[in-house]
Amino acid sequence: MDILKTKDAADLLSVSPTTIKRWISMFPNFFKKDRFGHYIFSEQEIGLLTHIKDRIEHGVTLDCIDLSTYNQPPELPQEKTRLHTHDKSIEDMVSRIDHIERSLHHKADEVVSIQLFQQREELEDLRQMITQLAASLETIQKPNTQIHSSYEENHPSAVVMLQVPPRKRGLLRSFFSFM
Repeated sequence: MDILKTKDAADLLSVSPTTIKRWISMFPNFFKKDRFGHYIFSEQEIGLLTHIKDRIEHGVTLDCIDLSTYNQPPELPQEKTRLHTHDKSIEDMVSRIDHIERSLHHKADEVVSIQLFQQREELEDLRQMITQLAASLETIQKPNTQIHSSYEENHPSAVVMLQVPPRKRGLLRSFFSFM
C-alpha cells in the first residue's frame, strides 16, 4: 500500500476528512506529517485509524480509546522497507517538482504582468508624442496672417517699403548706369 493523504484515508475508511483530523488531534504522537505539514498515512497508520473506527462503532468514546495497547501489524521485511523508503523519496521528489512548477508558473505570470505594464507606459508615451506632433503641425499649417500681423506691429516702416513696388529698370539702363 502506498502513502495516503488525509482525503484518501477518509475515502478508504468511509468517513469524512474532518473526522480523520479529529481522530488525529486526539492521538498526535501516533501520526506523522510530511515536510509540508500534511498528514501522511502508511499501512500502520491506516491500521490505527481502522482500530479507532472499530472502537467507536462498538460504542467506545474517542477519549477512552488507548492506542498504546493496539497490536500493531508485524514489521515489514527489510526488502519491502527499502522499497517503501524508495517510494517515499520518489513521492517527495515529485512533490518538490510540483512545488517548483507552481513557483515557475507564478514567476512567469509576474514577468508577463511587468512586461504588459511597461508596454502600456511606452504606448502612453507614444500617444503623448503624437498629440504634441499634431499640435505642432497645426501651428505650422495655419495661415501666415498671424505672423505678418505681429511683424507689422513691430516694424511699421519696413511694411511701407514692402508695399511700394520696386522701380523697374531695364537691363540696358542698369548696365550703362554703372559706367
